[in-house]
Amino acid sequence: MASDFFIKLDGIDGESNDKAHAKWIEVVNFKHGSAQNVTSGRTTDVSGRGTFTPFSFTHALDKATPKIQQFCMNGQKIAKVSFQVCRAIAGAQVPVYEVTLENCKIVKAEVVSTTPGSAPDVILPPENSAYPVEVVDIVAGKITWKFTAIKPDNTKDGAVEASFNQVENA
Repeated sequence: MASDFFIKLDGIDGESNDKAHAKWIEVVNFKHGSAQNVTSGRTTDVSGRGTFTPFSFTHALDKATPKIQQFCMNGQKIAKVSFQVCRAIAGAQVPVYEVTLENCKIVKAEVVSTTPGSAPDVILPPENSAYPVEVVDIVAGKITWKFTAIKPDNTKDGAVEASFNQVENA
């Protein structure tokens, strides 16, 4: 089951060729998560509220790269970031996992080269030469997660959504 990943940062246009994701950035790798402080030896006792790990994504260099670098250097806030994991169903990109970040900042933006055999080599050109990518880390005040289940007949089977506001729960 192949998936495609797309991200949209308010104020920064990408180069996606997908009709449903015009001006989004095509993502090749991503990761994000939550963490909870636990006292050593007391695995059931938490020491406070959870925290977000930065939302990190990798994309091929494109017209978004200069603006991403500028937003990072200026500490410019981004009102909303939308991320989607999509499955191709009946010729359309259907979002099955969505992450919405609000009150965001880019805290790290690195341009690196990838070589054959290194991650993410899935975007290497056919001749397997080195290829530049950008790795971006974003922090957010609020995060919303949404997963939409897909039935075997490729129809939607309901959605589950949850959110956490780090600012309000500080």
